[in-house]
Amino acid sequence: MIHKLISYLTYGNRFYSVEQTQANGDIIYNGIGLTKNKSQVNIEDSFQCHDLDQVSKCIPKGKAVFLVINNEFVITKKVESNTTETLKLVHQAFPNIKIDEFYYEVLNQDTVHFVSICRKAHVDDLLKDYESNALSVVDFSLGNLMVASLAGFISEDSIHTSNAVLTKVHHQIHTIAIQSNVVDVNYEVNDTSLNNNQLLTFSAALSLITTSKPLQSAFDSTQQNLLTNFKEKQFFTQFIKIGLSFLFVLLLVNFFLFNNYYDKVNELKETAQVLNASKTKVVDLNGSVLKMQKMVEDILKSNASQSSFYSNAIITSLPGEIILSELNYQPLLKKIKASKPIEHDINVLVVSGTSLKSVLVSEWISELEAFDWIDHIEIVNFDDTSKSSSSFSFKIHIQDDAKN
Repeated sequence: MIHKLISYLTYGNRFYSVEQTQANGDIIYNGIGLTKNKSQVNIEDSFQCHDLDQVSKCIPKGKAVFLVINNEFVITKKVESNTTETLKLVHQAFPNIKIDEFYYEVLNQDTVHFVSICRKAHVDDLLKDYESNALSVVDFSLGNLMVASLAGFISEDSIHTSNAVLTKVHHQIHTIAIQSNVVDVNYEVNDTSLNNNQLLTFSAALSLITTSKPLQSAFDSTQQNLLTNFKEKQFFTQFIKIGLSFLFVLLLVNFFLFNNYYDKVNELKETAQVLNASKTKVVDLNGSVLKMQKMVEDILKSNASQSSFYSNAIITSLPGEIILSELNYQPLLKKIKASKPIEHDINVLVVSGTSLKSVLVSEWISELEAFDWIDHIEIVNFDDTSKSSSSFSFKIHIQDDAKN
């Protein structure tokens, strides 16, 4: 499980391989793209280009590439020997080369072995060219040796690649013959149809999936450096993507939280404004009520303290033949209206009634004028309603309460 996870984080689910070969003096790039879905491998794309810039357009940026170098700079020889030691097989195949100047790769079999070599300078230049074209090479192979991984799955005894014909004996490669004109041949490999130009690239891309090669080589350190550089780039790219995604999610969450709290704050502000307005109205109403209450209390106090004294004096002096219909202390001047002050006639007492004898009213008024708390009396109305009675109304203007 951990191995699958590491593989997915490194390569994803798409694997690419490019074979650089040559035909009639022209460089040819055969490419293939494989996808892995659970335990099934499918060919997603296959292409052939004549320019490295076109190759970079066929392979997504940042994807790992297995390079198969299969051109005129690669030499492959057959060695028949019982030894399986890689270095000894190289020396048997190429006894006079300066081993430090070459990359070599060996296909070990029972007694028939194959050794492919290529100058380091040429391979390093190719790797730089691929890197400058944004192609991330993580491994490479020399010549036609990678076909060995598919030899057991191909029923035919002769296997055609892009520039050679390989023969098999007992599922092992027996001969490799370079040919300039190779016919197009299709092969069935585990229900997958492959033509001869796809065999090497399919084998190489498949090795990225299985993380295994049927070959021994002397460029493990170079391959490890390529893979390390690729992983570092992938880590940086993934880190940037994950970092930006995390930052975006964080900003998005922050936006929703801020928006949510911003709406709540606005609601609270609106509620606070309504409450403040209501509070102001309550304070104003409370002030008005207190003013009216004080006014009423003042009136009631005044009425309670003075009206009883005035009323008692008037009733005591009232002749028996006079009947009172009104005795109003400090009467209202206007009707009481909301939000308007109460207006009443200050220090005035209104007396109305009927008398059986008109003269009695005059005598009573004269008697009242003798009271020291009465300033003067104003006759408002005096009518004879019949021969035996008369109605009257007068105002008693009282001296200022402060003096009494």
